[in-house]
Amino acid sequence: MDKLLFKRILVAALTVLALIYVTYLLIRSNFDMYPTENAVAATVTDSISTEGYIIRDETLIQNTAQGVLSYTVSNSAAVEANSVIANVFSNAEDAVANSQADALEARIATLQDSQNSSLMGAVSVDVINNNIQSNLINYLYDANKYDVDAVKADADKLLGSINQRQLLTGKITNFNSQISALQQQVSSLRSSSGDSVGSVKTPKAGYFTEFCDGFENVLSYSKIDELTIDDLHNIKSEAVPDNIAGKVIGNVSWYVACEVSADEGAALSIYDGAVTVLFSEASTEAIPANVHRIVRNGDENALVILECDYMNSGLLEARQEPIEIGMGTYSGLRVSKRAIHDDYVTKTTYDENDKPHKEQKKVQGVYVLYGSEIQFKQISILYATKDYVICDENPAEGVLFNGKTISLYDKVIVKGDDLYDGKVIS
Repeated sequence: MDKLLFKRILVAALTVLALIYVTYLLIRSNFDMYPTENAVAATVTDSISTEGYIIRDETLIQNTAQGVLSYTVSNSAAVEANSVIANVFSNAEDAVANSQADALEARIATLQDSQNSSLMGAVSVDVINNNIQSNLINYLYDANKYDVDAVKADADKLLGSINQRQLLTGKITNFNSQISALQQQVSSLRSSSGDSVGSVKTPKAGYFTEFCDGFENVLSYSKIDELTIDDLHNIKSEAVPDNIAGKVIGNVSWYVACEVSADEGAALSIYDGAVTVLFSEASTEAIPANVHRIVRNGDENALVILECDYMNSGLLEARQEPIEIGMGTYSGLRVSKRAIHDDYVTKTTYDENDKPHKEQKKVQGVYVLYGSEIQFKQISILYATKDYVICDENPAEGVLFNGKTISLYDKVIVKGDDLYDGKVIS
């Protein structure tokens, strides 16, 4: 090949490559000038994470008799004032025999109830099938939460529903033989064991639990409005006396005391609505609560006291654990805070003669790229963090000055100079 021709081809090729590269740089610089992010749908929950301390109206139950306890009520059971929660026996054998006899009598009562309901025609097969399904779901749910007392109650209900179905469908005529056999076992246990030498009664009505942790008398329930953040810092458990048979929680309302930052305390104080409390261990569900009291001291951490009236067996035994305070859920379009600017929007109105009048107002909004044109759109912020905001996609009438805001998947400009409404990118 002729050397001159080769040089010409090489120069032409290099020139084309140079033009392509320059064009690429120009296009890239043009797009880099206005980087965008799509406005995407998002749902967030405004929450505060902290450590919660539970304060209840707790009264320790003393056992003045000597011997072994056999409880007559289960944990988390509702009890009346001056009612027996345990019998006292002289030895462990008698106590065990008494507990077994009580359990058998409960089974007898379940069989009798199932039989009586079936004979009276109080239920239909469809109702029983629904009960079986519901009781089974509750059993699995409580088993997954390791709620032993609830699982036992669920199992009894499930067994009762299955017994009813057997009777109603004719698979079993009655439970007379089973009831008779159980009654004989009860008689044998009662006769072989000694009588109780005493009993333990609850001093007040409420929810009973055997579990005591030594914090029952550390912070006073009746002085909840005098609690300080220093009191919360100095909590120490006390030794539980040997003669304590359990405790009764005597008030439906109970409190969660916690320490939050100054900013979080301020946010809670201006939040107008009920909150929720999610415990890390005591409950798998968020518990409804109200803000009872907030103690703020300038820029220092604040004391927050939440009031609750929902109770289950897990909450009866909980004391101190990580919690999450929920202050509301917000759904809308997520936009970077870097994209927010102040600019003017125009609204056109018409008088009675159909003559147009234009008004301008400076509002908060974002610049959106439509093809090669930049448009400014007002936004209505529902929720904000330090990095992004959640904007209302459909604000109520009157919230927006000219009724126009961003839409899903709009290309919101997050960076750039010399931005203004109507600018065309060439």
